[in-house]
Amino acid sequence: MEARRINQYRAPQLVPFSARLDEDGQTVVLAADSNEYKLAFKGVEGGRVLDSVLSMANPGAEIWFDIHSGSAQPWQLSLARQLDELSLIRDAPAGRSALEMRRLEQESLIGRCIERLRSDAGDSGGQCVATARVMLHLLDEPPPAPGAFFIDDVAEPEWGDNFALQTFYLQKLYLEDNLPQLIPLWRRVLTGFIEASGGAVLGSGTGRVARPDVLGFYCPVQEESYLLCLVDLVLQAPCAGARRRLRGWTSPAAADSGVNFMRRARQCLQSGIEALGESRFARQVDAEGAEAGSLVQGLFIEQYHVSRRFAEIIAPLMTRRMRLPMKQHVHRYFQEELAREVYGRSVCEALGVPSAWLDQALPLPLFQAYVDAFTVLGRYDPIGYLTALMAFECGLGMKGLEEMGPDGVEEARAAYRPLPRRDDACLEGGCAALPQLFFREISLLGAAAQRRALGSLAYMMELEHRAMDQVADFYHVQETLDMCSLDGFYGGG
Repeated sequence: MEARRINQYRAPQLVPFSARLDEDGQTVVLAADSNEYKLAFKGVEGGRVLDSVLSMANPGAEIWFDIHSGSAQPWQLSLARQLDELSLIRDAPAGRSALEMRRLEQESLIGRCIERLRSDAGDSGGQCVATARVMLHLLDEPPPAPGAFFIDDVAEPEWGDNFALQTFYLQKLYLEDNLPQLIPLWRRVLTGFIEASGGAVLGSGTGRVARPDVLGFYCPVQEESYLLCLVDLVLQAPCAGARRRLRGWTSPAAADSGVNFMRRARQCLQSGIEALGESRFARQVDAEGAEAGSLVQGLFIEQYHVSRRFAEIIAPLMTRRMRLPMKQHVHRYFQEELAREVYGRSVCEALGVPSAWLDQALPLPLFQAYVDAFTVLGRYDPIGYLTALMAFECGLGMKGLEEMGPDGVEEARAAYRPLPRRDDACLEGGCAALPQLFFREISLLGAAAQRRALGSLAYMMELEHRAMDQVADFYHVQETLDMCSLDGFYGGG
């Protein structure tokens, strides 16, 4: 145990100190940081202990090698443990080379994104530059007040019905809280793309990327993932297909009870499903049946990316000072979702997806955005979050697999069997019943709160529908399965 504790250090050494033998010739007196410590070991000569302590000032000393290799004597392990518990062992300082390497990696990512935008924008380059300018403006907007956020107000009035810009803004809110170093990288890509396209950006921060002040806390792979999201949204925003497909429903004019609002929200959910129609994924699976190999693998890969993060979605709601019955519902829901990652991974492996690939692959941009958007709603529009939860728990994305027959997903179904299907859970009053349990406890919802919640429901339904289209666009063209990456992603139309 002690050896593992000491192994946390890359190059351990004692802090600046002085040491001497006490008058008894057996006890080592060590002075450090204005404190004095006495060390002695039964059956070990004081001189040997002193020699070991003095040698521990050198990170290359033999005693450190013996401790790491497990060949140190018991009293030496005890000595190291005592010194560690007294906070007298320090590690080598962080090397400048690591910081510089991280900065160069970020510069490389930024350059690749700018070149990707210039290459893929083509004849739409001018429109993409206009999009980048709007995004820079959105980056500078202050966050909304929690409980007063309405998704349809994003980028009003000129771009107010643009799905890509609304998604960008939601991810911006997510990153400001959870991965703040991404915002300067996004700004660098946007300003760099505008300037590389011949435009000018007032007040742009186009210098070197600032050195990170934290290494080892945030996941560096996420930088590539979110830069891919940015590139995709910049390219999609000017397209006609970026206009919202589902703009919501007639706003309620008066306050109502939670139960009555839930009835209205279920009606909106059904009408929204009909308005959005069948996704490209569902059409392709219907056409190909059991032959849709990479397509089906791709769906479960992306659902795994969602399931491994889904507990995060619930976390903002857990901090709300809700009444006890609702708080208990949220805690149970959180615990149930913790298990989904394991099952989702087993489904992918049953379908022949190597486990190592899952760890290396980036999620498709809209599947990354899906978790981000849900998390943001949990903070800024909790009523909308609960309303949109109906769409997630009804499993809209699974439509199209139900008619495939046994050959297509037999193994996946077997692996997934321990976890109830979402429509089964809905019938049994499980997770999908959470919105109903919540709204039963809410005695009154104002008209504005209902309007915001229905807007969040419409956006999340459309986001899920578009994400399924993205699965079709990326995986359907693959003869053999390939994972998503910054350079290998193609988003389709």
